[in-house]
Amino acid sequence: MITTALITCVLAFTPLELDSAQSNVDGTFEQSTYMPGSLIGNWDAKVNPKGTSTLPGYWGGSGNNSIGCELTPSLGGPFNSPCFGTVDVELDTVTDTMTINGLRIETFEKSPATFPLTLGMLYETFRTVQPSSLYPGDIPIDIPLGEGSLTTMKFEQGIEVSTAITVVDEQTWSYAADIPVIITVEAVVLGTPTGPIVSAGILQLTGTIEQTTSQLTLTGMSSWDSNEVIEDPPIAFEDIPFAIPTIIPAGNTANLLVSAVAQSATIMTAANLQFIAIADTLAPGDVDGDGVVGVNDLLAVIGAWGPCQGCTEDINNDGVVNVTDLLEVIGNWSGS
Repeated sequence: MITTALITCVLAFTPLELDSAQSNVDGTFEQSTYMPGSLIGNWDAKVNPKGTSTLPGYWGGSGNNSIGCELTPSLGGPFNSPCFGTVDVELDTVTDTMTINGLRIETFEKSPATFPLTLGMLYETFRTVQPSSLYPGDIPIDIPLGEGSLTTMKFEQGIEVSTAITVVDEQTWSYAADIPVIITVEAVVLGTPTGPIVSAGILQLTGTIEQTTSQLTLTGMSSWDSNEVIEDPPIAFEDIPFAIPTIIPAGNTANLLVSAVAQSATIMTAANLQFIAIADTLAPGDVDGDGVVGVNDLLAVIGAWGPCQGCTEDINNDGVVNVTDLLEVIGNWSGS
C-alpha cells in the first residue's frame, strides 16, 4: 500500500525551490531616515558667480554660508511581489519530525517596489541672495520629491530548525516552526542606494509538507509587524543640487546644495508571506517510480546485477548493482 510507504518515509535533506508563480509577499513598507546636515547656496565666485548665496539669521552677513538643517526623507506604501528562493527539508515520519535548513527567500530584486518619496526639512533661519528671500526657521516643511524604491527584501535562515509534524491525511502533514532569519532590506532614497540594512528576526512559519510518489511540496505562511531602528545606516548626500521656492517674498527659486549623513533609519513593515516550494523525489528503493517499493523493484535490481553506471537500480550510486542495493529495496519494502 502507498499509504504505508508515505507514513513511514524517511527522506534525507531534499532541496526544494520556491515556485515564484505561487509565492508572494504583500503588505506595507515605511522607511524614515533622520539626517542632520547643511544647506549652502550654489554660488561660487569663479564657477557660478550668478548662483544663490546663503546668509545666516534674519540679517545675514556676507559670502556664502552653511546653514544647519535636519532632513527626514521618507518613502513607503503598499507592495506586492513574487518570491524566489530555496529551502532544504528533511522529512521523518517515523519520529514525526521535519528539519528545515537553508531557507532563503528573496523579493523585489527582479522588480523593485516604487513608493512616493517625501523630504521633511527643518532648518535654521537664513536669507538668500540671488534671489533675495527670507526663510524663517524652525518650521517643519514636507517637500514631495517624486519616487523612491524598495529594491531588496531578503530572508536567510541562520540555524537549522527541527519541528514536530502532524498527520493531515495519507500523504500530508502540518507543521509550525520558528525560523531564525537575517533580514536584509535595501532601498533607493533621493537617487542614492541605502546599501544593505541588516537586522535579525524570527519567521513564524505554518504550513504543510506533502510527499507524493514523485514530489515533495512544502507550503509556508507567515505574517509579521516590525519596527526596526537602524543606527548609522550607510546613507549620505554631498552637495546634491536642491531648488527651493522662495518664502518671503514668494515667486522665485533659490538654488542650494544639500549635504547630510544619516544618523538613524526607522523601518516599519507589516507583511504577509506565502510560498510553495517543490522538489521531484522518489522514495528510497522505488526503482521503477510507481510509488511502491516491492517485487517489481526487487526484480529490477536483480536484472541489472553488476556494473551499472547511472542506472536507477544502483540505488546508492556506487556504480555497481549488488547486495547493498538489494538490501535498500528490502529495507524500504512497502508493497507487493
